[in-house]
Amino acid sequence: MKLKVLFQAAVLLALSVCAAQAVTVTNVRRNPFYQPPLTSVSDLRYMMQATQEDIRDGLYQAGYPELYQPLMEQYPQAPVSRVDYLSGQNFVWMLSKEGGYGSVRVVSDMVWGGKSLAAYEFSIYSNGAQYVFSVPLACGNLALKEVITTGGGVVGTGQVGCLSCYGFRFVADVGYLHQSDPADYLMLRAGVEHSLSNRLSFLAMVGGAPHLSGTDGDDAILVDFLLQYDWFRFMFGNQWSQAFVGVGLGGWITSGDDNLEAEDTDVDVIANIGARIYGQPETFNASLFFEARSAVDEFDTLGEYGRFGAGLRCRF
Repeated sequence: MKLKVLFQAAVLLALSVCAAQAVTVTNVRRNPFYQPPLTSVSDLRYMMQATQEDIRDGLYQAGYPELYQPLMEQYPQAPVSRVDYLSGQNFVWMLSKEGGYGSVRVVSDMVWGGKSLAAYEFSIYSNGAQYVFSVPLACGNLALKEVITTGGGVVGTGQVGCLSCYGFRFVADVGYLHQSDPADYLMLRAGVEHSLSNRLSFLAMVGGAPHLSGTDGDDAILVDFLLQYDWFRFMFGNQWSQAFVGVGLGGWITSGDDNLEAEDTDVDVIANIGARIYGQPETFNASLFFEARSAVDEFDTLGEYGRFGAGLRCRF
């Protein structure tokens, strides 16, 4: 029965992933980031200079605050191309202002759905990656079209559908869990992460929790599904780091005694919080996290049978 509940919850989470479709825009003139329309490269460079604070705010909202300095330093000398985008062109995100006024808004995973869209395109380079920016002439809406990594991989392409800033990535966790009953476990799991937007991602992982010590507990198989939200960014050393929170459901599957709460198979509620400590979002990176998990029918004995610990998460 418990595994049936887990399966149903996993199906609902998977459907939520596929439901996160790109936002289609057919008219960029309604919410211009800058007015009047751009007619030359000189206009583009002036717009970038005149809207520095708005660009800073927009990059922070989009989850790319570390790009502000290299963008401001490199755009004056960056080669600019005049391009025309066809319907179906995808952008990682685009900045705009409602009606052309007020605060900056960010539209993530945006798809152009109108006729040919005239724009200027230029690139900057940061941390070994190429960031391709686009600015439609009609509205001045600064947009990140794609990120090309050191190995030539493209992050955020022109395809339409249930895509993300990073697509699917391999993730692996190694950690430790403690149960007051008592029991100690090594936590090993691996799987995939799919970004639903610049801040929200879905993780599906399987693995094991070998029983290390303690008078109770047993080895367990893990089948975990998590939604992770990138909460805020902060300076860690000399680079920006990302803090995140996650919630989800997991299967704690054992061959122990089902009559003992410390050893039975359970459907767990999982919560974790952590931060990136190494690397950049678009490349290999590592994060430290703290995690708590408890069976859905054991909240009243959380202090006794809940499992608490920490781990290292690597994204490849």
